[in-house]
Amino acid sequence: MRMVGSHSYDVAVIGAGIGGYTAAIRASQLGMNVAIIEKGNVGGTCVNLGCTPTKALLASTNLLQKIRQSEDFGIIVGDVSADLKKMMVRKDATVNRLTNGVKYLLKKNKICLLEGKATVLSNNRVQVKNADGREQQIDADAIIIASGSEPAEPPNIRVDKKVMITTDEALRLEAPPESIAIIGGGIIGVEFAEIFNALGVNVKVLEKMPAVLPLLDGDLSKLLHRILKRRGIEIYTNVNIQSASVDSDGKAAIKAVSSGSQLDLKVERVLLATERRPVTEDLGLENVGVQLRDGFIIVDKHMRTNVPSIYAVGDVTGGKMLAHAAFIEGIVAAENIAGTETTIDHRTVPTCVYTSPEIASVGLSEQEATNLGHKVIVGRFPYMANGRALTLGEKEGFAKVVSDTDTDEILGVHIIGPNATELIGEAATAMRLECTSEELGKTVHAHPTLSEAIMEAALAVSERAVHI
Repeated sequence: MRMVGSHSYDVAVIGAGIGGYTAAIRASQLGMNVAIIEKGNVGGTCVNLGCTPTKALLASTNLLQKIRQSEDFGIIVGDVSADLKKMMVRKDATVNRLTNGVKYLLKKNKICLLEGKATVLSNNRVQVKNADGREQQIDADAIIIASGSEPAEPPNIRVDKKVMITTDEALRLEAPPESIAIIGGGIIGVEFAEIFNALGVNVKVLEKMPAVLPLLDGDLSKLLHRILKRRGIEIYTNVNIQSASVDSDGKAAIKAVSSGSQLDLKVERVLLATERRPVTEDLGLENVGVQLRDGFIIVDKHMRTNVPSIYAVGDVTGGKMLAHAAFIEGIVAAENIAGTETTIDHRTVPTCVYTSPEIASVGLSEQEATNLGHKVIVGRFPYMANGRALTLGEKEGFAKVVSDTDTDEILGVHIIGPNATELIGEAATAMRLECTSEELGKTVHAHPTLSEAIMEAALAVSERAVHI
């Protein structure tokens, strides 16, 4: 073991995922000398094993589904087949381009990239151990922890990376299995269910809650459930898994109870798409007394921990475990280190699901708003009444606006339909500006566009929608 000399920085960032590299870049923009430490590939989970690769595969399978529906548009094609290997090659090329882009941005902003494992030694000192065993220590006035999260294994299932796999292994498959059971019907679970279903795999989704996408507005969940079932995906809810093991024939056997009924399944693969756990072990947080809750780092609205010189952003804090949440949290941490009082409006952080149709949501669901004591009024507008949606052959879905009856302030917007993930930005902006449904409904939207559905849903709050 060989120790290399110490260097001093204004900010040291642990983790080069989206939260970490954004924090580093913003700190550099503010005139600070920055080092960022990464033990794996820059870009973190989002770029390498999450957002980017899954969306690349979904782009392929969505196109496959469109081609299969081409006769509806007057286009006749022959037999169509999918090549998962080539899809993976395209996915990897996209990932490589983005990781190289992040490296370029770090270099452009004069950020020192240190490759290795970080350990916090004190409030202002970090040790970096390289893969070859070399160590160095760096000093920093402030430390930002952006170490992210990783798949969590349920207590009664052992991952073997062949039959019982996580999303990491699923993104490296060279051929689709004949059948797969996806444990977890959240965002990750339903997106992989759609990918495998499009490839002809027999897909079963097992969700412990009463519905898939249990954290989103109930109307979104119900419609997606119906769509997935219509495509042949088997969905089991209220599931309690009793055991999951690999039989002598190499297949997985699952015993579970679903809504009170015994469930015995035999599948070629099991994909664990349940909760993720924070990467906080072996970071040395005990050396400085950083407070944790269930393994997650506790932060205030400035992304500061209980140790004044140490901040944390992204999945490791256990907030909204979304890449764009980590992005803004990284900016907030850097700006507070620079002396600017900045906070986050988590209320306007959208959630997106890249199924077909897409789903996007921002703010409170109808049930959440009611539970918080709001007098709620709701406006809905179906895509089957939207001209642009009909021309695209995408008539399934709706836009929903949840408003406060007394103030008319928009509390939440929920969309299931084409390009929902792009449209939600308008809703987030409206909510950040404390817009009312009246104001949003009076905003002129171009025709024919999908965005008119949001306008009409806002008008529907006061029963003034025109096209229904």
